[in-house]
Amino acid sequence: MFDRRALLIAAAHTAMLAGLPAAWAADGQAWEPKKPIRVVIGYGAGGSTDAIGRLTLRKIEEQRGWKFVVENKAGAQGALAAIDVKNAPADGHTIGLLSTGNFALDPFLAKTAQYMPEDIDYIGTIAKIEYALVAAKDAPYDNLAELAAHTKKNGPVSFSSTGKILDLAMERVAEKLGIAFVSAPTSGSAQSVQLVLGGHANVTISGGVHVPYVQDGRLKVLASMTKGRADYAPGVGTSLEQGGGYAIENYFLFVAPKNMPPEVKAALAGAIDAAVASPEIGDYAAKTFNTRVNLGATGSADDVMAQSREWRAWLPNAKSAK
Repeated sequence: MFDRRALLIAAAHTAMLAGLPAAWAADGQAWEPKKPIRVVIGYGAGGSTDAIGRLTLRKIEEQRGWKFVVENKAGAQGALAAIDVKNAPADGHTIGLLSTGNFALDPFLAKTAQYMPEDIDYIGTIAKIEYALVAAKDAPYDNLAELAAHTKKNGPVSFSSTGKILDLAMERVAEKLGIAFVSAPTSGSAQSVQLVLGGHANVTISGGVHVPYVQDGRLKVLASMTKGRADYAPGVGTSLEQGGGYAIENYFLFVAPKNMPPEVKAALAGAIDAAVASPEIGDYAAKTFNTRVNLGATGSADDVMAQSREWRAWLPNAKSAK
């Protein structure tokens, strides 16, 4: 005699073994999109987020047969894309690709925030951005202590900055070590690095764009701005090792509207995980000097919330936030 209850229990058990929610597999059906998934990328076409995001989507298309329509929405340093995703239907057919800082930090810098970290679902990461503080090869300082001593004697250095998260990271380290700097906002890491190469700025924090210039000797690393030393500059200490007291943890981050059905979120998270695990993503991340890592849905949410709590505690006294 057919025992439907036994079949459901067996299916649920199989789902748990596979690391999937029982609700997804109990009827033997995984969620599938009914039409192309709209992906809102919060940065311009051709940039680092756009490039690694599109590669990840191509892998999902290959692995799952899903289709995507990509929209680049670069206004307000990603805020327009975040608002778009927040307001979209929570049916799995709209997701976004931004960075951790867009949710852990940016809402607390806006005069009137149109979204908060709690307003979004987080479904996975592609890679961690490996930042470093760099200067021209002939700069009269080789580390953070020497940079601080130089500014005490000669006045502030100019800091070409891609965005607020880097301004604030620089401020946190500068405050700890007594470094004086003046920020010069730019349109992106490429421009920031070019300003240093051309002698129009003294230092910048870059997430990978700088590496070829370090390798050919035109730039030097003063400090890795993440928790680990850079593979291309293993002899240079991190900001934490040099007493700077802060490391940037910023990821390429997939997000979705809040309160998606569990089976939809599980399907999206699983597709992202499989794509990120592919050799192509690993090779591309290594080539662009980022670290491939998927924190998963729960890990991504935990990371955003932990960082948002830290920023909320620190920002009231930040000069760069005013």
